[in-house]
Amino acid sequence: MTQKTYDIIIVGAGPAGLTAGIYTARIGLKTLILEEKLPGGRAIDAPMVENFPGFPDGITGAELTQKMAGQAKKFGAELKFPEEVININLTGKTKLVNTKKEAYQARALIISTGTQRKKLQVPGETEFLGWGVSYCPICDGAFFKD
Repeated sequence: MTQKTYDIIIVGAGPAGLTAGIYTARIGLKTLILEEKLPGGRAIDAPMVENFPGFPDGITGAELTQKMAGQAKKFGAELKFPEEVININLTGKTKLVNTKKEAYQARALIISTGTQRKKLQVPGETEFLGWGVSYCPICDGAFFKD
């Protein structure tokens, strides 16, 4: 496995990882963003995002995160997906990140892997997610007003 070198590696391409990638690449750091699945994280599944600045009429999560990924790339961030991280070594000045495909090293590492929702484990939970089943009162509460 060859080892590619970056100034910064970001593990996770949800909104936080993509935002970090925009800022690091914009200031000229050689930036790599690694994502196990698709860029966008859980936000990609949001049917409508109405509380993000700059989109007064709302935007789908898929559109929003696609724009974020495009902006990170525009500034020079390299985005690799699907690329599953299997090992991270934080000892020493250089941080080592191994995936199933490659080995990378960087002076700094940002881990923005998000979180997992605690499932209710009730019948219909999976089928009705986004159609009545919700996990985020801040995000989805307005849909259920009154």
